[in-house]
Amino acid sequence: MNWTKLLAAAGGAAAVGAVLYYILKDDADGSRTMTIEKGDDEKKKKGLVPTVDEITKEEVQQILQEIIRSQEEMKGHMRNLTKELLKAPLTFEQTYKRVTEMQPSDPLEKRGLSMMDFDQLLDKHQGDHAVREAIAKIMGAPSPESTSERAQKISVSQIIDVHKFMLNELNSLVKDFQKLPGKDGYDMKTVTIAAQALVGSKIEAKFGITSEDIESAVLMYHTTLATDQDFANVNLEIQSAMGKLMGTPFNPS
Repeated sequence: MNWTKLLAAAGGAAAVGAVLYYILKDDADGSRTMTIEKGDDEKKKKGLVPTVDEITKEEVQQILQEIIRSQEEMKGHMRNLTKELLKAPLTFEQTYKRVTEMQPSDPLEKRGLSMMDFDQLLDKHQGDHAVREAIAKIMGAPSPESTSERAQKISVSQIIDVHKFMLNELNSLVKDFQKLPGKDGYDMKTVTIAAQALVGSKIEAKFGITSEDIESAVLMYHTTLATDQDFANVNLEIQSAMGKLMGTPFNPS
């Protein structure tokens, strides 16, 4: 099973931080990931970074806990950035710079682990209770205590409306980004999070709900949305738009 995709599914439209980066790095930035993994492979051959076989179950648990902390830290930063954007709109370049300043360190990168390595590690230790518990926490299954009153009032039709609005804003952002000089030198992780902040602030301005509210609502209606064709179609278009933003074609298969 591709556990990195499973983790990334948690965030839905509102995913931020580590989990968002993992799926986009895995799917939409193939050439960059390949380069990183080749570099990691060379380091592993020289014994500079541990191999998958050398990483213990306890270390996997620690990595997952670091991802959880990174995710929470990034969500806090995003909330503050959204408030900033609502008060005074920033350009993409300005937002990109703000995201660069606030990003937490990547738990995988600092260990020289690739996405493939991480997927193998999660698959290897999927039977461990602590690992599964951490995955569930990252996936963010909502509880009555953690789900806001606003999120509980959101309907399926509103979720779809928000996603359609998100798609329009994202397409507009992609067009603007393509016009930027030196765009090839931008870090794709930062580009993705900056786009999320900009689109999220516009959603909050129009609908009066936060990205976290939408995330919770999507998780609450998971079963219904899984069979909703409109929701499926708009999500495919959002993924396609993200592929354009990242400079790589989106393959729905």
